Amino acid sequence: MKKNLYFVFIAASFALLATAPGRLAYGLPLALELFLLSVSATAFNSLTRKFGLGDLQEILSLSFIIFMATLYKQILVLFSPVIALTLSFLVYIPAASAFLLAEVFSSPSPSVSDNARLSAKAGAFSLLFFLFRDVLGYGTISLPVAGGIKELLLFNAYDTGFLSFFATIPGSLLILIFCMSLLLALQTRLNILEKAEAVEEDKNEND
Repeated sequence: MKKNLYFVFIAASFALLATAPGRLAYGLPLALELFLLSVSATAFNSLTRKFGLGDLQEILSLSFIIFMATLYKQILVLFSPVIALTLSFLVYIPAASAFLLAEVFSSPSPSVSDNARLSAKAGAFSLLFFLFRDVLGYGTISLPVAGGIKELLLFNAYDTGFLSFFATIPGSLLILIFCMSLLLALQTRLNILEKAEAVEEDKNEND
């Protein structure tokens, strides 16, 4: 079950990173939202678990995250209607990842600080992903402002038109698949090394 949920979390991450516009200006609000939702949901769960709600706990947690995502959307509308309109329903996708981080993948007594670090790592990867697509796809570094986005031009994207592929959904999927393949290969290698060390330790103890 845990392994299946892990793939659900990856799917939720793919849905967010692949479908969002490839601009850092749009990635920043989404990464911030994921962090805030995960931390607040973990704190909420730590409080409500004291009441021994049982199966009602997950329903309450999900309801709280949806409420916080809706509130975040309204704050984003006040800050920048253009960005809120562009992101549209994508603002609610981090709610799925936040629920999995705060409820499903947490320990029985999750620490807010531990979940904050985990969410910060996920957010940092997201920002690097959006920055990579922004630079290669548009030749810019963009930031969110009240009127929409502000661009810092690095080079003329028309001179390297083939790189604009990375700003598209197929391009983002290709980047994600490469990153996930690299991480899985690294994890497999680390697992092999850990098993080899464990076997060596058992051998030394037996001798």
